[in-house]
Amino acid sequence: MRSIFTKAALAALIGLGSISAMPVVASAHDHVRVIVDHGPRRHMDARRFCSNREAVWRAERSGMRRAMVVARSPNRIVLEGQRGYRKDRMVVADRPGCPIVRR
Repeated sequence: MRSIFTKAALAALIGLGSISAMPVVASAHDHVRVIVDHGPRRHMDARRFCSNREAVWRAERSGMRRAMVVARSPNRIVLEGQRGYRKDRMVVADRPGCPIVRR
């Protein structure tokens, strides 16, 4: 009989503890700070795509010579050029900054 009362008291304490914590969680949403970055690359974040010129620049910076855009889709840009004495293909994402997907 004593264990039943102990379990009931413990359950009541847990329940009261969770009820008192709920308003704290709800009010935490009101105090969110937004950090605005005014750095030098601010203008690049406004664009939503990678231009052909940026894609060629990215390919040449990674070591590809005479790079040119071969295909373009909404998600990726395919470039071809030379590395050493062989032809090479590179894929970059159509996002700001032109991240390299595959070499």
